[in-house]
Amino acid sequence: MHNSLEDLYPVEWAGGQAVVTLPEHIGITNAGQVRDELLSVINRGATTLIADLTATVSCDQSGAEAVFRAWQRATASGTELRLVITAQIVARMLRLVGLNRTVSVYPSLDAATAARLPAAVGVRAEGVPGRGSGDMTTAQQAHLRMLDAVITGLFQVELGLQAALDLPADPARKRTGEALDDLTGVIGEIRAIVSAARGRPAPPARSGGDRPKAGEPGDQALGSSLSASIANAG
Repeated sequence: MHNSLEDLYPVEWAGGQAVVTLPEHIGITNAGQVRDELLSVINRGATTLIADLTATVSCDQSGAEAVFRAWQRATASGTELRLVITAQIVARMLRLVGLNRTVSVYPSLDAATAARLPAAVGVRAEGVPGRGSGDMTTAQQAHLRMLDAVITGLFQVELGLQAALDLPADPARKRTGEALDDLTGVIGEIRAIVSAARGRPAPPARSGGDRPKAGEPGDQALGSSLSASIANAG
């Protein structure tokens, strides 16, 4: 006798919010099941879907694509998708498919369930009252999506820096550099938000290779100081 998907991946409902607990490993052998369960919950009318990957320690490309498919369906349905991620390797894989810039990511289930920001989707589903951010202006929705991307990006930087602390010196420097490249992107997003609020064109983005040396003015000097501190700690 085969277990149902809900037996394999438990779902807890609280009004229109559903929490799906995902397994320790997501790969080619179970990615299809994960995708089908997430899609099923969306189809059942969830206004907010929280994919709880707290226990997930590995996720390959097929797993990331399963979550990406769920995000696509959530966007079309007006469902807000939130992810709870604690493992850096899982965060990195989901980043490869671009989910770190489009989906709210939280460090704990409590944080994800307590969040009160309007849906990052920014689209109200036709005929479904209360979904999405239909009562907000287009500009407000855009600003919230950018703010959500900033929050997500900062969390990714935090994960990267935490991982660097546990590595030997050379891998730590490499991991720190990757985290600082992410920070550069987040800073660019913050500048874009501020510029949009002031009605000005966004300043040109800097690439990781354009990071100023320590001692130079600006936000990148802080990044260089962080890199040096972590390398010394290693």
